[in-house]
Amino acid sequence: MDPEDAITVKYSNEREFEILVDPDEAFAYRRDEIDSFDRVLFVQEIFTDAAAAEKASMENVEDEFGTRNIVEAAEKLFEKGEMELTTEQKNQLREEKRKQVVNIIARRAMNPQTNAPHPPKRIENAMEETGIQVEAMKDAEEQVQEVLDAIRPKIPISMEEKEIAIRVPSKYSGKAYGKIQEMSSEVLKEEWGNDAFMARVKIPAGVSTKLMEKLEEITSGEVEVTDI
Repeated sequence: MDPEDAITVKYSNEREFEILVDPDEAFAYRRDEIDSFDRVLFVQEIFTDAAAAEKASMENVEDEFGTRNIVEAAEKLFEKGEMELTTEQKNQLREEKRKQVVNIIARRAMNPQTNAPHPPKRIENAMEETGIQVEAMKDAEEQVQEVLDAIRPKIPISMEEKEIAIRVPSKYSGKAYGKIQEMSSEVLKEEWGNDAFMARVKIPAGVSTKLMEKLEEITSGEVEVTDI
């Protein structure tokens, strides 16, 4: 790899630290596509200024990262630091974050006029109409409210939640519990009895009907659901 193709990851606390990494390997590692951090480092050094090839002292590295092992310290720096991304990588991350935000809203929100969930495509269209953009390096959950505020003038949308009580015969409890965990915002209470599994959950209002349908299917209709 050409040294000019390496990118810098910077970390600043009371001191400045930098490492040089392979952009493709670093991107893959950050996305949990590879396990070995050794592949990420372009050179096994920690710098105070990578462009000037000024190395950090081992004393300062140990003081900041708790180790003199370069790879271990560099991995900690990588996790905490800011990484420069190529334009292609930024675009790929931005698209993935956009899909995550859309899926979160589609799962949790509903149309208050019909009490039905909004299809992801409808949310995507509203985002395109408003021009709202998601940030590549920002957590998807942190961007949901901003996107909601932007698309509300385009589509009626609510993120209300409701609490329901569920009772499932024990013979269906395993599969039912997995589906409840998957679709609920929070399991508030659960009881495992000999005859039945009972749970009290908080769930997005737009998802409650779909959960009911899934539990009816799993239990062959032997599920009891009560609004609280």
